[in-house]
Amino acid sequence: MLFELVVWWYGSGWVGAWKDCFSWVKKVQRFFSIDVLLGSLFAPWKRIVSIPGRSLDEKFRAAIDNLVSRVIGFCVRFLVLIVAVIMVTVAGVAGIVMAIIWPLVPFLAIALIVVGFMG
Repeated sequence: MLFELVVWWYGSGWVGAWKDCFSWVKKVQRFFSIDVLLGSLFAPWKRIVSIPGRSLDEKFRAAIDNLVSRVIGFCVRFLVLIVAVIMVTVAGVAGIVMAIIWPLVPFLAIALIVVGFMG
């Protein structure tokens, strides 16, 4: 049974750790909906659009309202995109670190037990 654990740990378990690395990145990308954010980057915020009236004053006011709505939408989406890129990077680095450390975990457990008994 111990041999099977070692074979799994350094075989399919390690491959699974690398696959988890990529799945973490995909989950973060889906959570933040990066494709949707990029596609709607210049869209109005909350789809708030003013309909221009007949007079020049109403048309000017509607244009300003629509411009402000788009600027706010851009700012919010851009900030969320920055956070998304940071989180994707963190997830990728954490996954790679976990996959690299994976084969060392059994030795770390043994070392911690020895240190616990010694000191």
